[in-house]
Amino acid sequence: MTPTHKYTQLTRHKSRDVFGRTYSDVYSDCTISYNSGRFIKLKVQATDDVRNGKGGSTWKRKQIKNVGPTPLKVSNWVFGHVDDVNKPIKEYSFGDIAQVIGRTLAITPLMLFLNFAVRPGGGEVRNGGNYDAVPYRYFGRPKTSRNPLDNSIHQGEIQFQKTVTERPAIFAAPPSEKTSRAVSERTERILLPRRLCWLDTKPQVVVQDGEEYQVYQSTDVKQWMKQNAKHCPEYLFVAWRVSQLQTETPQDKEALHELARRATKEAGLSCYWISDNCFTAPEEELSLDVWRMSDIVRGSSGMAIALGRLPDEDNSVDMNSDKDPCYALLSSWSQSIWTFPELLLSKGSTITCYYFSDHEEEPSAKASDPFRDSSASPYGTIRKQIIPKNQFAARCLETSRDRYQVRRLIDHYSGNLKLSDLELTTVALECFSSRQAGTQYLPGDYSYALMGLLGRRPSVHRSDSAFLAFARLSLENYNNRLFERMLCLLQHEEQVWYDTTDVYGARLWDIEPSVQVAGIGVYNEQEAEMDAVNEREFDQEFFHRDDDGVTSEKVLPPSPLSHSKRQYPPSVASQPRTHLASRSQVSFQSQAPLSPPTSISHPAYNSPIQKSWSPTVTEMTELPSPSTQQQKPKYSHAQLNPETDTIILDGCLAATVHWSEFCTPLTTSYPALFRRILKWLLRVNIIPLIVGTILALIPSPLVSGFGAFILAYSLSILVASPFIIRILYGGKFWGVQPFFFGFEGYMPIGEIERKIWGANMGRLKWSWYASSPLAVHKIEEEGRYIVSEDPTVVEETRRMVEEAKNAGPGDLRVFTLVDTYSMTATLFQARRPPQALLICGSEGGMQRALGCSFEWTTQTFYKETVLRLETRVLDKMDRIRRVRLGVKRGHMEATHRASL
Repeated sequence: MTPTHKYTQLTRHKSRDVFGRTYSDVYSDCTISYNSGRFIKLKVQATDDVRNGKGGSTWKRKQIKNVGPTPLKVSNWVFGHVDDVNKPIKEYSFGDIAQVIGRTLAITPLMLFLNFAVRPGGGEVRNGGNYDAVPYRYFGRPKTSRNPLDNSIHQGEIQFQKTVTERPAIFAAPPSEKTSRAVSERTERILLPRRLCWLDTKPQVVVQDGEEYQVYQSTDVKQWMKQNAKHCPEYLFVAWRVSQLQTETPQDKEALHELARRATKEAGLSCYWISDNCFTAPEEELSLDVWRMSDIVRGSSGMAIALGRLPDEDNSVDMNSDKDPCYALLSSWSQSIWTFPELLLSKGSTITCYYFSDHEEEPSAKASDPFRDSSASPYGTIRKQIIPKNQFAARCLETSRDRYQVRRLIDHYSGNLKLSDLELTTVALECFSSRQAGTQYLPGDYSYALMGLLGRRPSVHRSDSAFLAFARLSLENYNNRLFERMLCLLQHEEQVWYDTTDVYGARLWDIEPSVQVAGIGVYNEQEAEMDAVNEREFDQEFFHRDDDGVTSEKVLPPSPLSHSKRQYPPSVASQPRTHLASRSQVSFQSQAPLSPPTSISHPAYNSPIQKSWSPTVTEMTELPSPSTQQQKPKYSHAQLNPETDTIILDGCLAATVHWSEFCTPLTTSYPALFRRILKWLLRVNIIPLIVGTILALIPSPLVSGFGAFILAYSLSILVASPFIIRILYGGKFWGVQPFFFGFEGYMPIGEIERKIWGANMGRLKWSWYASSPLAVHKIEEEGRYIVSEDPTVVEETRRMVEEAKNAGPGDLRVFTLVDTYSMTATLFQARRPPQALLICGSEGGMQRALGCSFEWTTQTFYKETVLRLETRVLDKMDRIRRVRLGVKRGHMEATHRASL
């Protein structure tokens, strides 16, 4: 049956099979031939209901044929009318007996010849008694390999490696990290801030439209240390969000620094770090310091949070109420992926917040809470509030799940309850994924923000998607093979790739992976060149060594491979910003409590710069407005690119799934004496038949009588042949040649066994122990035995089976997988028939097998489902070469042939 739908893409593609032979064709569904290694058109067996359905498919469908032994099929025809209803012999009616006798007599002449073809346990040994292997080889190159030498095509590429020992000691990696790989593949930590704001530094006064504004400067820490011959002083880290404190005008910046200076004085420190002034790169640039914010927080003496201004509609503050507007602002502040790590990494057991308020504080509220304070300011009353860090989740977060996970992270970094490496990465990934990034400049921003919590940090690549960025982060850190465990999860259709919820109910630490991720992505020369140029620029910009041995900034020319046009104005410290506004128009963006944030906290990402000036020059220079600049692309953290978001998996045990047709596998059974006698009676029955016929024709009464007796005996054996053949092919199987057979749709278990072995002997069973999400089992005889049941006893499964009969391209379908080695059948759902099973791990005494479809144009296997198989199948599988694996396959547009 030809495919009912045809792909609209008519471009011819080329690919190589396992032996390097080139296959060229238009896009179509293909599979790998198990015995030749060639790419062949995919053919799938399907039940009659599915083949006659209204949906259709892009692959060829075949009718499911009975491949059982011919003698057994003929013998079963005699008892077909009673076998269909499973009626015992003692319950046969007179009509049933008469019909059996009539059919037996009808096929008696035929049985004379079929008796010679009786071969119980027929079939042949295949692949040394193992499942059919998957003849596959991936000829491509990953974007990033676990071993850096695998990334080099020839020796010349290694010359790009940089030398760590040339960097100043204060910024160099630890001695154990002084390797080529550590430099080329990791983002090094910084031990000291590059710039700080000192309280004793006099601000510059800028006059604009008759109004005076104070512009605070930041000082280069290395120059300060050199001039004063002192070590870097302790400093306060001031956290804030652009969505709560706008810095568009000079008075907005002055108000922000008013909060920062007030917090620094009360902390008893002389300087503070704030992202508005202390970033070393121009604000239009993507600076590595953005992803090194965690190092600044770790090195600080403490942290203070500037929250902006309370909403106008709140006239009082009730500390005993969940609707405390300060808690609402603090919750909104923590909903950014950039500010959330600051909460976890800050020192101390409390959180200190500063904010403006135009309302008088009630004396009762202040007296009831000793952690509240307030003072006057030109911009309103500055209020201070201290919150225990271990109470932050309960007071400031909305959902119970977020509260629980955030509290676990706070306890971990506070030293109260340590998480394992696997738990830490898993919990942190969930917390970061539930937050917003505001304006994203790179698709992998979520992973780059997460890497601040981990010990090893991969280098920042502009071309990395969210999936690849997290994959490289997982490869770089020791986290008990988190990514390998995630591959073994079976997710719901609506789940995103980073969700670790498993359909089977297992947790990541329940899974023991048996494979290793050897590489990620697919190599692209243009992307690799762009990443290399960016890496060289970052390295020269932040680690350039002057003659005096002090690291300083270095402005580089624009890169021709940048995503947007770059500008390199002078340093932020020497060139503050002003805007046309009066002091009475100081603007604080007051959000409604617990509203979702719209931007991130670091001005280096989304500060709306419009003008620049020098404080000694009255003439102002116009900069492009954000509305006229090139718009930054929007990235989805949950979105996957099927073509590039792939990994290279090594160490898989694999087996081919046969979809085109069944075959009778070789079986072994116990050689009972009774069956041996019956087998020889059938085979030598031709001798008494010939002898009896000859003797019966002799005129002697004695001889003819003896010949008639022998002839009657032979005919009785011949008439009883259908009964004898059923007995010979019966019995239990002690061993079966392993095969994985598949077909689309659902059939009763007895019908499946009849199609493969020619008769329903009750030897094939439905799978149990949750081999798939649709598997069903029950407990019998007072809880002593586990018995599998037909999956369609569940109403929801029965509905799925009915809907799948009319499934079209891209829809969920119902498939059945038959394992002859374990003599089980498994019903499962997938969008495409998985052509190979890849064993990637174990869990709960079962093996996690990834059912994968094959994309021949890119030599990629795509995960369609995850099944749980018995552990003993490992002894019957062969290993496959490195596999390029995709988590999710894209949907190609197909058109019904009738409309072409």
